[in-house]
Amino acid sequence: MGLFSFKKKKPIIGLTLSGGGMRGIAHIAVLKALEEYHLKPHIISGTSAGSIIGAFYSLGKTPDEMIEIVKQTTFFSRSYLRLSKNGIFSSSFILKLFKDHFPEDNFSILKIPVYVTATELTHGIVDFFSEGELFGPLLASSSVPFVLPPVRIGEKLYVDGGVLDNLPIEPIIDKCDFLIASHVNSISYDELKNMSLMKEFDRILHLAIAKSVYSKAKSCDIFLDPPKMTKFSLFNKKNLDEMFKEVYDYTCKELEDKGYTRTII
Repeated sequence: MGLFSFKKKKPIIGLTLSGGGMRGIAHIAVLKALEEYHLKPHIISGTSAGSIIGAFYSLGKTPDEMIEIVKQTTFFSRSYLRLSKNGIFSSSFILKLFKDHFPEDNFSILKIPVYVTATELTHGIVDFFSEGELFGPLLASSSVPFVLPPVRIGEKLYVDGGVLDNLPIEPIIDKCDFLIASHVNSISYDELKNMSLMKEFDRILHLAIAKSVYSKAKSCDIFLDPPKMTKFSLFNKKNLDEMFKEVYDYTCKELEDKGYTRTII
């Protein structure tokens, strides 16, 4: 090449974040570790809680800032109970979260491209949103059936994206060179005593969709699946710090085992 030299193009890193209700907070621990191991994503897809975490991160919030927002926010409290035919809770607390922290209701405010997954009820298909209004798709993506009401976007009615696609790698797999997926719903098999109705619902839901999630693992360059995550609640922040530490430590170990080196500034 004579006097000329060319730097090798850096790979485009894609990150897919699963749903998981309040367990989705664990994705923040994954993001913190990925940054420290120089694997910050350039494009993100997510479903349900994963889409919300992805949107906050793409807005420019750091993992530390996001965990503080979580600690200061009330989720699924009695004040949001509605017990209607469309859901146990009102989704107003999620909408308030968006209005409090996003300067505008539009995908254009995001600094990293994000694909939000939602399940379209009428035809039973998955739709991916990446432009236009932001709050509606995020609400739709996280509307767990029977818990939160469906969301109407245009003429279509949507519920939680995880119903049909809880690890939505499809919209970004051809747009990145290196794909990382974070799944926060691995099933714990030692928790069947005194199971509440919500725990039972959680378990049935994730047993039903687990096969489709794990069939995609082979398509990922890194598949992060911290163990026994269903021991943590789908609907409350109990044991938040314990979950965050477990998932952060797990992610760091996985990356170390794959030869990545951490740098903390």
